[in-house]
This record gives sequence, C-alpha cells and structure tokens, in this order.
Amino acid sequence: MTELGARLKEARENKGYSLEEVQALTKIQKRYLQGIEEGDYSMMPGSFYVRAFIKQYAEAVGLSSEELFETYSNDIPSNRDEQIPTNLSRSNTRKSSGGSSSNVLNFIPTAFVVIVIIGIAFVIWLVAQAVMGQDEQADAPGQEDTIGIEQPDGAESQEENAEEVEEVEETPAEEEEKQESSEELAVENTGVEGDTTNYQISNAEEVEVTVTSPETWVGITDQSGETLLGQPLTEGDTINFNASEYEWFRIRIGNTTDTVVKINDKEVPFGNESTTQNMIFVTE
Repeated sequence: MTELGARLKEARENKGYSLEEVQALTKIQKRYLQGIEEGDYSMMPGSFYVRAFIKQYAEAVGLSSEELFETYSNDIPSNRDEQIPTNLSRSNTRKSSGGSSSNVLNFIPTAFVVIVIIGIAFVIWLVAQAVMGQDEQADAPGQEDTIGIEQPDGAESQEENAEEVEEVEETPAEEEEKQESSEELAVENTGVEGDTTNYQISNAEEVEVTVTSPETWVGITDQSGETLLGQPLTEGDTINFNASEYEWFRIRIGNTTDTVVKINDKEVPFGNESTTQNMIFVTE
C-alpha cells in the first residue's frame, strides 16, 4: 500500500464509508477504488483514468485533490499534460461497451418527433378534405335552385286527378266487400212432404246446428242413412253439431213442442205442426 492509498483509506474510514458507498458516490468500480488504496494501477485503463479516479475519490472523502497530487506525486503516474475531467463517471470509463444502447436511446426522440409531424400532417389533410367537400356541395348545381320552384297548376291538377282515379278504382272493391258482407246466412223452406220439410242453406261457410228442448229425442243422419248423432234432450240440455262437411243431412225431432232448431244461431221454423218431424238440409 502506498502513502497515497493509506491517506485515502484513512479519510474514507474517518467518514465511515465503505468501498461500496464510495463506489455509489463516485460511480467508480470498487476494484478500481481498491486498487488506488493498494497502489496497484495495473487494472486501470490508463494513467489518465488513474489521476481522474484519484481526484474523484479524494473529493468524495473530503480531501483536496491538488494537495494530494503535489504531496504524493511519486505515487501517481505522470500525466500532467492531460486535462483531468472534473466528473468522470463509471459510464464514461465503459463508453465503448454502452455505445450501441446509447445509439438506440438517441434514436427514440428522433422517431417520436417524426411520428408527431406525420400525425399533424394527417390531421391537416383531413381538415382540408372536409373543407373541400363542403365547398363542392355548396357549388353543386340544381340543389338550391330546386327549393324555391313552385309546381305549375297542371302538376297539381294531375295529382288531384290521380287521387280521384285511385278513389274510383277503390270504390268497386269497397262496394264488392259491402255486398259480400251484406250477404247473410239464408235457410229457405223449399217444400214439405208429410212430416218432412226440405231446406236450402245459402251463404254459409260453416254450418253449426244447435237444438234445445225441454223433452225430445234428436237424431242426425247423412245422405247414406248413417247415424251421425242420436240422443235424448231434457230441460237445460243443448245439442251442438257441426255439419259443415256435409252437403246433405237430416235432423229428426221426436217432439217439436218447445223445441228450437238453429243453424248458425238462426232459428229454423218447422214445416208443419206435426209432433214428430224430419228436417232435410242441403247446402249450396
């Protein structure tokens, strides 16, 4: 250990600093600081860095670097013609190893500026396109001129005539619907033969038979004589029979007294006063 190294180490210990703490203050690697204390400068990059490291070490522990250079000139490599930097950091001693990363960092601000410029140019272009579009729309012929044009009297009369034609065309359809709606169910007595009365049913899509009686017997058969319904009736009973699928059917009433027969809620009168009657219905 040289006298210079002993002096620096003593000052460091008096400050209560460890080599790690001095490294944090000076940004000089610990092995270089340890080499300075031991007087071993072989691992240093050069005499220029030796003098610079000693200067920063001295200032970190509160010593005068100029006094140390004069007092311990024999312990320091001679390099008086070189200018000693006032603040040489660890990053400067390893500049060659960090060159690529610094180049990347230097490129980032430039790229950001370029992106900002491109964005501003794009916004200006959008605004210019919008303004040009409004101008073209304002200059387009025939848009504003047609607003104030009044239709000639002939055009109005043509529209009125068209509306009248539509009304005329719709009138027959409306009348036809009214005529169809006015056609109601018709049950016509077409002839009486003994206790059998014949009826013609018209204008009926559905044929619903209803029979009520305080006391009777009701039988319904088709044209072939097959029984479709047969049952007695008493007070409060009602027979409902849908005969829509039959073009011919016969209803036999055992007792016509107080018996009511209806087709689609329309009462059908009996053909005579016989107690027992047959009612034959034919649909169109």
